[in-house]
Amino acid sequence: MVLAASAMLGALALAIDYTMRFTGAKEFISAPWRLAFPQLVFLKFDFDGVPIFCATAFFGLTAGAVTSAILGLGILARAPHLSGLVGGSMKALAEFSTSAGAYLGLKIRRGRPRTATCVALALMARVVIMALANLAILPLAYGIPVPVVLGLLPLIALFNVIQGLITALLGLSVALAVVKRAPHVLPEGAPLQAIS
Repeated sequence: MVLAASAMLGALALAIDYTMRFTGAKEFISAPWRLAFPQLVFLKFDFDGVPIFCATAFFGLTAGAVTSAILGLGILARAPHLSGLVGGSMKALAEFSTSAGAYLGLKIRRGRPRTATCVALALMARVVIMALANLAILPLAYGIPVPVVLGLLPLIALFNVIQGLITALLGLSVALAVVKRAPHVLPEGAPLQAIS
């Protein structure tokens, strides 16, 4: 069941990505960012992480990793060259790190876990992991000097906070709504049980 659900949610994340890409929705919702920070035009907002978040909240880290990998491979299939490889792997890493941070927040058992803890850990994990990934990948893949990347890191962190909030808050809302309407989909011991 976990494998089937992971595959289904991974396919949903990929469908969201392709739909947003080919309808221009990514460009539309990212337009203010692109105007404010033209040097980071490659960063775009989307809703791809919501199914990944739900997979992690329902079934754990393995399901989140599988759905992230499906999304990353789908992005690579759309653009089978360096930008697709970097874009797909960075997107998969970003969304998985968000879900992994949220997972830790859901698993904390001190008292009753709060939504704020889940979201805060999701954001922290995403910002730290993506800062390190950008610091390694941008100089290696695109030849951007390390001092330039260091100068861009605060803006990249801001982007990841905003995108992480979209993923975590919307993902948590969707996951809780699914559990409220269909509690039978939540397996025993699911991370989301801590707050549902």
